[in-house]
Amino acid sequence: MILKAIAIDDEAPALAVIVKHAEKLPFLSLEKTFINPLKAIAWLQNNPVDLIFLDIEMPEMRGTDFMRTMNGLSSANFIFTTAYESYALEGFELRALDYLLKPILFTRFADACKRALTQVAPEEPAANDSFMFVKDGHDWVRVDFQDILYVRSDGNLLFIHQSNHKVVTRMTLQHFLGTVPQTAFVRTHKSYAVALSAVRKIERMQLVLSDKTKIPMARSYRPSVTERLIQRDPSAFDRS
Repeated sequence: MILKAIAIDDEAPALAVIVKHAEKLPFLSLEKTFINPLKAIAWLQNNPVDLIFLDIEMPEMRGTDFMRTMNGLSSANFIFTTAYESYALEGFELRALDYLLKPILFTRFADACKRALTQVAPEEPAANDSFMFVKDGHDWVRVDFQDILYVRSDGNLLFIHQSNHKVVTRMTLQHFLGTVPQTAFVRTHKSYAVALSAVRKIERMQLVLSDKTKIPMARSYRPSVTERLIQRDPSAFDRS
């Protein structure tokens, strides 16, 4: 599921922060930014989005008035982005999804976007349970879960190894495991997760996959991995 979003703020540096944060979230596509909220209203008439980041103190129109204007015209969730705490009560009375104070930290931004995702995701067709789109460079690439052999993380970069090619995207391993079918993948190491269907051999401290790749299996993860693969008491395989 990819959230389509726009950001509205009369200050270009504030918009730059939102653009930078949005680029780090693989499930968020920032379609456009606006300095003038009136132009945003006109654009939204033909371009529906899931999420709107909205400043409050703007010369052409206050963000709260913008939200009132859009009531009934758009089904988008709103996240206020402002330097003023005094508008928080009004924002929540308008049922804004979240209220981010400037300077906006990435962790708070990401949490707010994840909340927006949970609001929209239930409406997604069930077919999307079999794939996801991730950002690889400047492109959005479809990744079918059944084609994944394993993934490796390096900080906020995730290397998704498939049967015929590799995709590199900005995503944590934890977020990946929260997106894919829970019964299909298992974490083997702080930096690795594998598709259960790809495992061909369990060795002492590693797994051998169908393409002969050897994946490290950390001691702390070995009991859960062997239990998932063999469906019996994992202690029987602990010979340390």
